[in-house]
Amino acid sequence: MLKDTLETLRAEIDGTDRDILRLCAKRASLGVQIARAKSQSGSAVRDPARERDVLRAAIENGTALGLEPAAVERLYQTLIELSLSGQRAELDARAADVEGEARVAYLGGPGTYSHFAALAHFAGRHSAMAPVVRRDFASIVRAAEDGEADYAFLPIENTTTGSINEVYDLLLDTKLEIAGEHHYRVRHCVVGRGKSLSGLSTIYGHPQALAQCRRFLSGLEGITQRFASSSTRALEHAMEEGGQTAAIAGADAARLFGLNVIDDHASDAGENYTRFISLAKSPRPPAAGLPCKTTIVFATKHTPGALVDGLAAFRDEGINLARLESRPVPGAPWEEMFFLDIEANMNAPECKRALTALEGCASRLRILGCYGADRIAPSSVLHEPE
Repeated sequence: MLKDTLETLRAEIDGTDRDILRLCAKRASLGVQIARAKSQSGSAVRDPARERDVLRAAIENGTALGLEPAAVERLYQTLIELSLSGQRAELDARAADVEGEARVAYLGGPGTYSHFAALAHFAGRHSAMAPVVRRDFASIVRAAEDGEADYAFLPIENTTTGSINEVYDLLLDTKLEIAGEHHYRVRHCVVGRGKSLSGLSTIYGHPQALAQCRRFLSGLEGITQRFASSSTRALEHAMEEGGQTAAIAGADAARLFGLNVIDDHASDAGENYTRFISLAKSPRPPAAGLPCKTTIVFATKHTPGALVDGLAAFRDEGINLARLESRPVPGAPWEEMFFLDIEANMNAPECKRALTALEGCASRLRILGCYGADRIAPSSVLHEPE
């Protein structure tokens, strides 16, 4: 009797969940239509005041139904982010003259974090993604430069190991422009044909993956760590070399390759994200009202306070600096150039003024791209002042 009751109730929950998903999809579709209308009228795509009104109404209605206010706010923040993600995909910068399937060059092949991040990033931007697999970062860039791919898709920084300097250096040498960014949560696992860590002798991984699991791996005795050119190659080693060999990869990759997840807590940091960028030839710019980032590279003049004065221009225009990274100037020992991400559209009047002021303090300056910002702080009303 109890079993029959549970099955009936669970079946009703399953049906309710399907209804919820249909409504979520409808809501997201309406959000994209609203974004198109706003873009055509020149209005800002994001409307924080409207978001707060939606949150207040949802909390009021949810409370009347017996739901906890904080849970309702989290739910609606997720729904709003779903709409914003669809709007960004619709209105973001993109490769010129590429409307259907997009050819995307990325590191490794099936099962890599680049593979899953690229699928997530280009969904909604193009009807499908055709992989152009490459074994190193320079080859990824060349594929887009030579017309073998519409986009180069590269990791540029990680919240555990920091910047990927090789990618920053490649940005200096290419005429490709940044056309988008994507933040992908990385959950490292030990995967293989075996079922326990005690039976392993070798673990393969991409150098970045092994570095992000350094503390975890140092606690495993008698196991040799080996570099692989990509997560795909690490997974192939785990497939080919038997139960004593494993790879550092994601759970999705393990399922794709038919491997076991031996341990799903290999990451040293619980919140581990990699930021990817897409590059394209002369991409179509993002819609004017879309929340954007602009990335530039510059070197300052050799005068006291040049860097401070140049950056102060963004403060004076109310523009937030999202990231500042220094790299050596090739062929000029002890000189530095700076990569700067700012939270603004390069064509906005305040951004143009700030860039002009920075140019006056710089010996060289180049805009690397303008694209939709992937991470935007959610609106909240629960802790607003009365």
